Parts: sequence; C-alpha cells; structure tokens
Amino acid sequence: MKVNTKCVQNMYKLFVLLFSVTMAGACTSNPEFERIITEEYPALYEAVYARDAEKILSFASHPDEEVVTQAWNAMINTPVEDVSAYVSQVAEANHKTAWASLWNKELSEDDVERLNNWFAESDTLNVGLMSALAVHGNKRSLDFLMQRQPPMVEEIHLELAYAIGRISMNVELDDTYKIKIIDRALRYPRSSISQAYLYGFYRSDEELSKEVQQHIIDSWINFYPDEAGANRYLTKMLMKDNATMVFHHFVKDEFNTMDIELALEMLRGIQRHEPVKYTTVALNGFVQHSNPLVVEQALIALAANDTISERIENSTLNYTALNTEVDARLRLYGWNSIVRPERYTDRMKDVGKSDPYLQNIRYRVLKKVWSDEEVFNQLVSEIEASNGLLLSMLMSELNAFWANVEDDFKTDERADIVKDQLFQALNNGDRAYMLRALITDEAVLTEEDFDALIVLLDDKAVGDHLSMYSSVTFILKERYEERANEFINELFAQNNTDLNDVLLRQEWEGLTGSPSVVSFRKIDWERLAELGPNPILILDTNKGTIKIKMDVYTAPATISGMDSLITSDSYDSVAFHRVVPNFVIQGGDVETGRGFGGPGYTVPTEGSAQHYFRGKAGVASSGVDTEGSQYFVMHTWAPHLNGSYTIYGEVISGMEVVDRITVGDTVIYAYWEE
Repeated sequence: MKVNTKCVQNMYKLFVLLFSVTMAGACTSNPEFERIITEEYPALYEAVYARDAEKILSFASHPDEEVVTQAWNAMINTPVEDVSAYVSQVAEANHKTAWASLWNKELSEDDVERLNNWFAESDTLNVGLMSALAVHGNKRSLDFLMQRQPPMVEEIHLELAYAIGRISMNVELDDTYKIKIIDRALRYPRSSISQAYLYGFYRSDEELSKEVQQHIIDSWINFYPDEAGANRYLTKMLMKDNATMVFHHFVKDEFNTMDIELALEMLRGIQRHEPVKYTTVALNGFVQHSNPLVVEQALIALAANDTISERIENSTLNYTALNTEVDARLRLYGWNSIVRPERYTDRMKDVGKSDPYLQNIRYRVLKKVWSDEEVFNQLVSEIEASNGLLLSMLMSELNAFWANVEDDFKTDERADIVKDQLFQALNNGDRAYMLRALITDEAVLTEEDFDALIVLLDDKAVGDHLSMYSSVTFILKERYEERANEFINELFAQNNTDLNDVLLRQEWEGLTGSPSVVSFRKIDWERLAELGPNPILILDTNKGTIKIKMDVYTAPATISGMDSLITSDSYDSVAFHRVVPNFVIQGGDVETGRGFGGPGYTVPTEGSAQHYFRGKAGVASSGVDTEGSQYFVMHTWAPHLNGSYTIYGEVISGMEVVDRITVGDTVIYAYWEE
C-alpha cells in the first residue's frame, strides 16, 4: 500500500496542534478555584462589604480552607463589639490567620496576659500566636519568647525573632537585656532572621548606650550575613556616634558599587548626622553609583554641605550635571548640589522644562541662580503656556514661592497676576487645598472675588466637574463662610449625593445628615474565574519590565478592580508619583497622576497574615476601606504595614527595575501575561 507521506505529515501536525490546544485548556482550567471563587466567595464578600463580623465568622467553619482563611483575613480590619470574647474565639480556632485578626484590635491588659499564658502553656512555637504577641506583647511576653530555643524551621524562627524584635521597641530594657537580643541576632547569618531580632532597635528613635554600641562594634567584625539587610540595620543603629567605624567596616567595599539598600541607609545617616573623615570619600563614590536613587540621595546630602560639595565638585559635574547621558532628574539634582550653580544657568534653565515631575527640583535650582522677580516671571510665563498635569505641578511651585517670598514682593499688581493663575488652575480642576498659600492671601482673593468664584460653577454639571465644585466650596468655607451659606444651601438642596457628601465633610453650618456610606465596586466573579488564582500582571516601564504574580484568593476585590483598569488601558502612561528610597515605589493614580486621585470606585481593605517582604505588591490607602487604583511595590521588608494594607501579589521578575524607578518614571503598558 502506498502511503502519502505529505498527507501523514500534515495530519500529524494537525493532531499535535489539537492536542496542544486541548492540553493548554486542561492546564489553565482550575475547576476547584472556579467553584470556590464563583460559588463560595460571593456570599462571604457580602458580609465583608457590610463589615458584619458575625456573618464573616460564620464562614470560619467552612469546609474549604481558602474560604476559612479569607474569612479570618477579613476580620483583621473588621471591628468587633466584645474584644475579650473575640480573643477567646480566636484561641479556640487556633488558626494562623485567626491570630493575625487580633493585630488591629484594642486588647486589654488581661487579654494580653491570656495570650502570654497560652504561649507559656504550649510545648510548640505557635506562629499565629507569636504574631499576635509581636503587636500586643509586654515585657512578660518578651521573657517567654526569649526563653524558647530558636527553631530550625525558618518561617517559625522569623516569627519568633520578629516578635522579640517588635516587643523590644515598646518595653523598657536594660543594657544587659538589649545585648542578649543583639547577640542572638548576630548569631545567625540568615539576614532576614537577624533583621527581625534587630527590628525594634532599628525602628526606635531611642539611642543605644555607648556600652551597647561598643558591644555591637566588637561583635560585628565576625558577622557575615547572607544579605545586606542586617548590615543595613546595624549601620543605622551605629551611624550617629560611630560613623567612622561604620565606614571603616565597609572599607573593602567600593562605595560606587555598594549594595543599594546598604548605600541608601548609609546616605540617610550622612544626611542626618555630622560628617566625619570618610564622608567625603563615601559621597564621592555614591555620586558615581549605577543606581539613580543612590546618586540622588548623595546629591541631596551634598546640597546640605558646601565644604564637601566643593571638594568633589568635579565628580558631581562630570557624573551628573554636565553628563547629558543621565536622566534630567539627576542633572538637576547635580546642579542643585554645587555651591555656585549660577555658572551654568544657560545650560540648566530648560532641562526638564516639560516634565511635570521635575518642576520641584528644577525651580529649587532656579531659585538659587535667579532673583525672585525672575523666578516669578518664569513661573507665570510657563503656567500660562501649560495645561493638565504640568500646569498643576507649576501651580504647586507658585504656591510654594508665594508662601516663602518676602511680603514686600507681593505688590497689588503681582497679586492680581497670581489671582489670574489661581482661577486658571481651578478651571483646570486643581485641588484648592493644595494651593492654600494663594487662597488664604487676602491680597490675592478679595471680598470682590466671591461672585467670581460662584460664576466658575455656572453651567457646570456636578457629575463632570465635581473636583471644581469641591475646590470652590472649599475656598468659600475658608474665606467667605458666612456670606456663602445661602449659596451652599441651594447646592445642597439639589440632592446630588456626591456633592452633598463633599459639603457634609466640609462641615457647613445648617446642613443635616451624614456623608453616605461607601459603596464598594461590584466584583466580577466570573472574570476572576477566567483569570485563575495567580494571573501575571506585566508592567512595561521606561526602565524595564516588572512581572507581578497576583493572589486572587487573598485580594479578589482589589484584583477585580485592577483588571477593569488593565483591560481598559487606564494604567498605561501613568507615572510612579511617589518613591521612598528603601521603602516603596508607588503609582497607579489614574486620575491626577499626583497621588491625590482614584479610579472612581472604592474597594475594601483586604488584609492578610502575610508579611510585607521585599517585592510584595500592595494597595495605597488613606484608611480602612478607602482603596482604589494606586499600588506600590516594596523595596525592603516593612512589617509595620502587615494587615493594614492589602497585599495583592509579589514581583517574580524585574526587582532590578523596581530598584531603579524614580519619581516620574512611567508604566508604558500594563497587561496580563497570556
């Protein structure tokens, strides 16, 4: 029989293709997850949205462990009427996350003693109970914890060390006790464990005695942690009184290639304390570092010390200000750090001119080289030619300038110019509370301007211009309260829920009622089932790509909201508006780009028992159940955020990009990995 080889090959290819598609569907399908997320979670979240403790706790005995865990997670930020009875309920459940639900509760001294007794009576180290003791424990708790033999299991040891470290920050200890804890910390080369023991000393503002510091110095020489975190803590603890020794400890390290976390901690110490012999050498190296945050912080330190700045001016100029290959941000910080930047006025004045996020440092430099009149005229000229976010940032600079300039500069003519810019900013939708120096100046806003403010709202629909209504009524309350009452009552009588909430929060006299209860965004459970338990969010930034593995079981409301923004391209071209070195990068303000806006919806706080380790991704918040679109990624471990802020995922690729992000860097595209 003759075989058609080509036909067989084509059939084989078709079979492989069909098999691949079938297997791909089988691999991505997760029936158990889909069942739990579409059939079990919706009822739980009805209780969560209502913050109904009794209903939430009814899910604590659910047959699905994922539901049980999420119920206890929800209780972290849900109030209870009888805390003591709730502590008993937690102990009976003895679930790790149940213990975490005590973190944000107000425990009595008797309740804390009950925790102590349960811990003392237990033969094993209960991770959940130790996490509760970390937050609420007292000196007796610390004694019990210190008596326990450190376990071999790292997760358990970390909780033991963190409980000891955190309690040590809140109780009075003598030097002998402090040294005992420090010796424990320096016994373990695992940096995360050592950091946890040292956490209280690192976070506390209390200075260690000379004896304790000397003990650390003597012991440090034989301490070789696997990562920089523990050395960073020790650097902070010693930098004020023993900076020379700290620099000498790292003498074999090159400052221009030093670990980023350690370099930033050292720079924080340089900024806070008096310089020593090695400070000049260190700053000269840090200015040449490859990480932009390290360079920026070094330049900030130089700007505060003219003597050192002059010594290393050539390095500063060559590596930053005059180097056209580095970011405009670092060039501006470079000019700001030198003693006589006026020599480079023509070269610097237009650098970063069109970047909203550079206006603060740009005008800081221009104020050094120009007269007040020149700065004022430049600001006004640029404001008149700007719109959107750039206009908003320039108005903030005008506000700061007006707040600090001498009174004799504030002529009637200039005050009228400022008034014109203020009205332009209000038309732009700028928040009035950010321009307080302008709105409170009676030369800028006079009694005659009352009617002009009212006119701003003519023919403006509240739904399209709520921020303008909010700003104008804020100004009326600040400056014209009695005169504006009739107008405010007319607005209130229109019964626009959003506007009335604004007016009630502004506490206008004569208005009755309370701001409406927050209405949370409806979760699309079917869409979450499509995404799966751990979808990968990709952030393509101007510095590189960041991949975040999401945790739908832990943060379904958050991720459902983010999904709506991701699929509508709302996160695209949105900048990181906040960067705190050795802490976080924060972005996702899809409304204002400045950290004051949101997506037009609210989701609840979805706390969990997880630690805020380096690389964890969380949601910005102004209080419980106020979350929206803004997200952040951790540079370093920050356990003080645990429970109070939603963790929705973790960076699995691109932490080197996170480390290089500075204010103004942008997410070009945000999308789901296919």
